Amino acid sequence: MKITGGKYARMNISSVSDKRTRYTPAIVREALFNMINVEGMDILELFGGSGIISAEALSRSAGSVTIVEISKSSCDTIRKNLERIDGKIKILNLDFRIALRRLVQKQKFDLVFADPPFGTGLLIETFNEIDRYPDILNKDGIIVIESFEKELPPDQGRTIYLSNRKTYGDVILNFYEKMD
Repeated sequence: MKITGGKYARMNISSVSDKRTRYTPAIVREALFNMINVEGMDILELFGGSGIISAEALSRSAGSVTIVEISKSSCDTIRKNLERIDGKIKILNLDFRIALRRLVQKQKFDLVFADPPFGTGLLIETFNEIDRYPDILNKDGIIVIESFEKELPPDQGRTIYLSNRKTYGDVILNFYEKMD
């Protein structure tokens, strides 16, 4: 995998050895960062995998990235991938539910990106957990949940609502904002 744009464009990012890990395609990553200017943003990536989304964000001058990943081996890969990239980086080897509960008390983010494993039931649970902690977002913050065409998150929760949905083949980016 290669970073698609910014300061580190074309830098190789190693994949993780777990074959169950699915990566956000390059065309989707590029589209995401063409829609959202992340310069100076504080970003939370849930289900970090290889850390490619955070690497892309740092390459485009994000202020900081916090990556949550439950797999220790994936966290090791993320550390290795990001050691060559400048930026403020925090890697949390935790379940996303625990991480959200802890982070909401300490930090707010401009962008929360979640890419739960497809077809595992974690998509709805991820939506519900983010909906439970709307204060994880800064005032004009954005939530992006990646899904696939056969499994979509709800259009609205108690505290967040769908503002946009973009489809790239069978990959869908669902954009959410906080309700006023």
